[in-house]
Amino acid sequence: MNQRDIETFNKAVESLRQYRRYEIVDENNNNLLNDIYVDPIEGDALLRLCLKDNTTVLVGRKGTGKSTIFMRMQNELRKSKDIMTCYIDVKTIFDTAKRNYMTINYLKTSNSKEIENYSVQRQFILDFVSELINEISENYRTKFDQFKDRLHIPSRINSSVKKLEEIKNRIQNNTHLGSIELQTLQEVNLSFAEENKSEKMLSGGIESGIALEDTVVKANILGERRISNANENEKKYNRVFARIFEITELVEEIKKVLQELSMKRLYLILDDYSEIDQDSLRMFCDLIVNTLNNTSDNYIKLKISAYPGRVELGELDRQKIDIRYLDYYQLYVNDKRTDMERAAVNYTRRIIENRLSIFTQHGMDYYFDIEKTSIEEYCTYLFRMTLNVVRHLGLILDYAQEYSIARNEKITMVVLNEAAKRFYNERLSLFFEEGQSAQMTYDERVEIFHLRTLLLNILQREKDIKTSIRTNKYTAKIFDSDRTNPYTSHFYISKRIEHILGTLELNFFVNKYNEMSSKNGEKVSVYALNYGLCLNENIRWGKPEGNESRTYFIESPFNFNNIVMDFLKDTKEIVCDVCGYVYSEDDLDFLNRHNMNCLECGAKNSVVEKKRISENYQKEIEEIEKKGNLLEREQFEFMKIAIIKGGCVTAREMSFELDVTSQKIGWIAKKLEEGYYYLTKHREAGNTIYTITDLGKQMI
Repeated sequence: MNQRDIETFNKAVESLRQYRRYEIVDENNNNLLNDIYVDPIEGDALLRLCLKDNTTVLVGRKGTGKSTIFMRMQNELRKSKDIMTCYIDVKTIFDTAKRNYMTINYLKTSNSKEIENYSVQRQFILDFVSELINEISENYRTKFDQFKDRLHIPSRINSSVKKLEEIKNRIQNNTHLGSIELQTLQEVNLSFAEENKSEKMLSGGIESGIALEDTVVKANILGERRISNANENEKKYNRVFARIFEITELVEEIKKVLQELSMKRLYLILDDYSEIDQDSLRMFCDLIVNTLNNTSDNYIKLKISAYPGRVELGELDRQKIDIRYLDYYQLYVNDKRTDMERAAVNYTRRIIENRLSIFTQHGMDYYFDIEKTSIEEYCTYLFRMTLNVVRHLGLILDYAQEYSIARNEKITMVVLNEAAKRFYNERLSLFFEEGQSAQMTYDERVEIFHLRTLLLNILQREKDIKTSIRTNKYTAKIFDSDRTNPYTSHFYISKRIEHILGTLELNFFVNKYNEMSSKNGEKVSVYALNYGLCLNENIRWGKPEGNESRTYFIESPFNFNNIVMDFLKDTKEIVCDVCGYVYSEDDLDFLNRHNMNCLECGAKNSVVEKKRISENYQKEIEEIEKKGNLLEREQFEFMKIAIIKGGCVTAREMSFELDVTSQKIGWIAKKLEEGYYYLTKHREAGNTIYTITDLGKQMI
């Protein structure tokens, strides 16, 4: 290998590591997206699905390629000239709005949450129009249009851009809108005050004329009234915003502008849809998504990316929506089990071969040592290490090249295993480190402590199974194929409790691998532990080869239902706040279907889930909460990754690492520099460089 081979391999790997809408270009600054795009399903099946004239939702964990598919869709639709696309980063809208809402100083209200919500809603409209202006200007405005614009000669494109800019300026003009906004917000605040007053009057009336033994009835009436008021208040607030901005009229105005450009449809991409908190997600869906869907007369088609378990679709008709899941099991669920893994390994191979071909003009055998391990075996192990999460593939190969390619040596299985362990230790385990060192709510910290305990319990059980197989405690013949170093990386649980593993799965500690029927006929979910974690814990990943081992994962030792249920008993209590009756986890589905009404006392919406915590954990958490130097989670992640990368990083690379805008990196770094003195900043060759100080390194 020469120096160019090493550098081009690094570029290929870097292109795999990036999140979201990272632009990949060649040496001549030509966009390479169409060339490097590899669809998870052969024949570009997912791309073709997104191109359909339907609302589409892509569901997958971070790094599974949702944004890339929508970017490829945009490139394809730009050729059609009759479908406009518009990309909206929902998370960035919320981040920007939270930092800007204090500037809306003419809203005379003491409720900061109200102003924040208002700011978020306004920011969406501004970003929507701004992105349309950018899309038209960058991809539809010809040199002839630019020439006409300089000479002040009218053209359809220039006219459309000016009309959109007028809409944007109208929304930004606070002086013009201030009186309307203030009046309508005062109206809803007055309405809230009147409702609170009537609630107090109702409470007083009840208290003066009700017997002591009937206090449950009183609680029911007040509870129903409060819930009703809260729901109505939220709806009223959303209607207030609709009045201020006249969303329906705005959408119609934008639609007319696009129709003047002969655009028959607008495909609106809502990316990072699930990265906002649940309340904000519901508000965004109620106000923005439902409104766009209901008022655009089928002109706007939504294209949404979301996380598993956080798909909020409001009033959208699910029967008219194409929903596709990008994580391994759900992506290939319609194939046979052997075909599932074969398709996934093939996808891994197609991705690597494509990137190497484009960036290096070499095949895998040029960079991978095939003396002892075949290319197919490498791809199989890379699939097991990443479960088809593209960014994880890039990160593991990045670590691997440090140990090999950068030293002019080829990648081996030993190198890949070391890279997988390092990836787990430096990246995934950050989730648990944040619980010890970052700012968060008490409940969030408790949940992280609980999940760490659950993961440790699972690992210990897998190790116990390994010992029992090696010592012949488990005598089943299926374990005879290898009792020296048996496979114990998988386990199964009942489908009805798989939601308990949702957060561990979202953060890649466990991965759903399959669904099977247990030996008693129950439908169960099979999970695999993270490959790098297994290497750390000396747990062998996978199962023996051969058809005789097809039931290996559902052998009775791997039934972890008891572990999960015991975890629930220790960490959660389902109790009625009125009568104190305690329910079991088995009752939860029924309670949810009946609005969490108590079956014992009849109280409405009175059953709640409460966290339990051991005395030892409680003391540890209280000590953490007392610390005065806890960083926000994104600040902690910035510091940790910057130190991992050597302590000196550019704003651009940290933007890629944290999957946020360069503007947000500036906000994060400003606090770390001016508030904590944990880093210094300087400019060099047009780049912003951050250097972690000794004080910052000591803190981490």
